[in-house]
Amino acid sequence: MDQVVLISGHLGAGKSGLAQMLESEFDYHRFSSSAYLTQEAARRGLASDRKSLQELGDTLDRETLDGWLHQAVCAMAQSLGHSSRIVVDSVRTRKQLEHFRNDHALPCVHVHLFGQTVALRKRFDERSGREAAPEYVHADLIKSEKDIEGFKNDADLRVNTTRNDSRDTMARVAASLGLVSAPDVRCVDVLVGGQYGSEGKGHVVAYLAKEYDVLLRVGGPNAGHTVLGLKGQYTYHHLPSGSMDVNAKLLLGPGMTVFVSGLLKEIADCGVTPERLFIDPNVMVIEQADKDAEARVKSAIASTASGSGAASARRINDRGLSTVRLAKDVPELAPYVGEQEPYRGSTMRQLEIAYRKRQSIFLEGTQGSGLSIFHGRYPHVTSRDTNVAGCLAEAGISPSRVRRILMVVRPTPIRVGDPDGDQGATSGHLKHPTSFREIADEVGLDPEELERNERTSTTRRNRRVGWFEWEQFRQACALNAPTDIVLSFADYLNSKNRDARRFEQLGAETIKFVEELERVAQAPVSLINTRFPRGSDADGDIRTIIDRRNWTARSS
Repeated sequence: MDQVVLISGHLGAGKSGLAQMLESEFDYHRFSSSAYLTQEAARRGLASDRKSLQELGDTLDRETLDGWLHQAVCAMAQSLGHSSRIVVDSVRTRKQLEHFRNDHALPCVHVHLFGQTVALRKRFDERSGREAAPEYVHADLIKSEKDIEGFKNDADLRVNTTRNDSRDTMARVAASLGLVSAPDVRCVDVLVGGQYGSEGKGHVVAYLAKEYDVLLRVGGPNAGHTVLGLKGQYTYHHLPSGSMDVNAKLLLGPGMTVFVSGLLKEIADCGVTPERLFIDPNVMVIEQADKDAEARVKSAIASTASGSGAASARRINDRGLSTVRLAKDVPELAPYVGEQEPYRGSTMRQLEIAYRKRQSIFLEGTQGSGLSIFHGRYPHVTSRDTNVAGCLAEAGISPSRVRRILMVVRPTPIRVGDPDGDQGATSGHLKHPTSFREIADEVGLDPEELERNERTSTTRRNRRVGWFEWEQFRQACALNAPTDIVLSFADYLNSKNRDARRFEQLGAETIKFVEELERVAQAPVSLINTRFPRGSDADGDIRTIIDRRNWTARSS
């Protein structure tokens, strides 16, 4: 038996609430004294009202010299095994407690809850739905002040619950029991784009996803991550990339924006069940009006017009108005969010569980560093900060939890095609513009294939492309401080890289490019994506990642 928590205290102090929360949130097995007495009353053919159960408890105390509670808990412990934990609700006499204290083989922690009598009576009245102040004394199982004094002196932890609700009490007790995670637990790896998006992040996330216990995504449906998985090619707009090919827990962080019908379709496409998916109640819902509102921006800067920016703006401007819907307000999302506090989908609560269990967590950022609303070239930016700090804020993760930061870049940064509206409008700056046809001719690829494949995942627009921007890359490194660089589309440096399975098989100029990336970033290029199979190329050998890491996220 790992631990037995004994709870004592007057009626209304919060014993049952604490026991229930230890059971539901920390996997304790709850032993209910009242439930045991009810079963015993049924076996003896006795009544099961409160007074009758109190009398039965007194009878058992006399019959067993106050040892029945200890005996019953020991029997439960024996049936559960060594690694289990039990919470006992509750111990009512000093003599019952002494049986536990004299059993040195049972690791017990005694928690005594107390409070002002007026407050305890008020709770009892509210719970019972009647004015029961005179009856409170008779209902309370603890009759002796000597017992209370004994509990007070013996307790490993005493908690005054006068001004606490059950969750306040739980927070204090869980910390004292060592159930909350220490701040030095670093188990979060973050992946972000280092350029203007479309760096191939989804493909890399899907490759790594199998190593993680928890996959978490931020951003919104304005970013599409196309993945070649076990079941073919799929573009993820809401769910973490690779969701359909792994069994990890999936979290959608509170900073996300979602289009409900699109999200539900994605859930169905990927066969994701509520047991795996947790949507934070504070996720912002995109309405059709948000999409319509972005039509003007689409014609000005080639926005995806997904509604993410307009929804984010409404989240600020319409605070307190009925026009704002969060995930907790959408009935169709209730299986993944929950229906009341504390919501099952709370990202913070799910992360706390993961920290406590030392599980590995992968946070998937969307878009790219150069599109950050704060650090990109305004106005050709997105509606959020796309760097690691922004992604952590949207997810609700402290920087002290981060273990590794992966930043993905490609040899030829891209922008979405220029707007179709006013002459001279642009989707944003490219320092060294070129064309896919020119790239194909230089490295030996089929130009028609490149132009056909290089369409945006969300809007299916043509892309603009440029040669690598070393200054922008260094700025992205300064903003994100990556521990690992990921190079995608290595075949855009040399078509022969498509056949490489090991680092030394890459072309000489590609190896020099990798070495230069490492010098500028002061970080290793740990993963290299050699190609992105599509169509008929997606059959047969689809290995595309050269893995040079000296680390793994797999549990030992």
